[in-house]
Amino acid sequence: MNAESRPGTITFFHLKEFEGKTIEDFLLFYHQSSSNRSRLIQSRALEISHRPVRDLHAILQKGDTITIHLPPGEVDHVPSETPCQAVYEDDYIFVAHKEPGMIIHGDPDDTSCLAAEAAAYQLEHNIHAPVRYIHRLDRETTGLVLFVKNPFFQPWYDAMLEEKKISRHYLAITRGSAMPGQKFTFRGKIGRDRHVNGKYRISDTGKEAETIVRCLQKKKGYLLMACTLKTGRTHQIRVHLSSAHFPIVNDPLYGTPSVHFRHMGLWAEEMILKDPLTGEQITVHDLSDPDYQFFTLEATSR
Repeated sequence: MNAESRPGTITFFHLKEFEGKTIEDFLLFYHQSSSNRSRLIQSRALEISHRPVRDLHAILQKGDTITIHLPPGEVDHVPSETPCQAVYEDDYIFVAHKEPGMIIHGDPDDTSCLAAEAAAYQLEHNIHAPVRYIHRLDRETTGLVLFVKNPFFQPWYDAMLEEKKISRHYLAITRGSAMPGQKFTFRGKIGRDRHVNGKYRISDTGKEAETIVRCLQKKKGYLLMACTLKTGRTHQIRVHLSSAHFPIVNDPLYGTPSVHFRHMGLWAEEMILKDPLTGEQITVHDLSDPDYQFFTLEATSR
């Protein structure tokens, strides 16, 4: 399947996998809600081969195209003076680099958050759409954040994250005792710490959580750990590593201070996802981080 995007419309063609299926099957594939499906019909915003669709049970035939007319969209966040750094972009998404100490989204007039930088980026690149991120990172975490450029695809990316079909891989710098190549699986449930506001802990009554960890290198008392999230709980990697006696350096809540590194040692360095049309795998790596040059480049290979 392929698509062509123009201002206000997107047209899908080469729909072989949907031949003989209904237009509703197509919309459900992209996780469009019942209200969205009804709105497309009622507003005559949906066409099969340039003919308005009046019935969601209309059958797609060989050679058909699907055109969706999108409502006018504009950037809906106050922009910062400086746009974010996009490390990957295609017709439907861009992946931005987040600096440590920055929150993803603040108050509507907050120009210091990543959403404000994304707004500036969209204005600079004529992306006429609301600012929509698919996931968050903790304030002190460095790394990749996914934004959607075309609102039609947001429910699909939301579903891919929920279904664990977007992989996010982190590097962590910790203290502790482990050998290179050693692997760990942490499944402690995570809940709020009732005694410290904004802090989380391992709790039998918490939410299910799973983190896969592998020690990549040990150097001068520090460990470089590769971490893969299987769930997405708040502070998950930080809590799991701390509870296993691998405190992250310069983590103000769970870690240990270190003068050898500039920031908290947690970096969302790699993201793996699929193209919403072709299904092809997309692998995105973040900008280089000087803190991790403490370890050899070979050590970061997964």
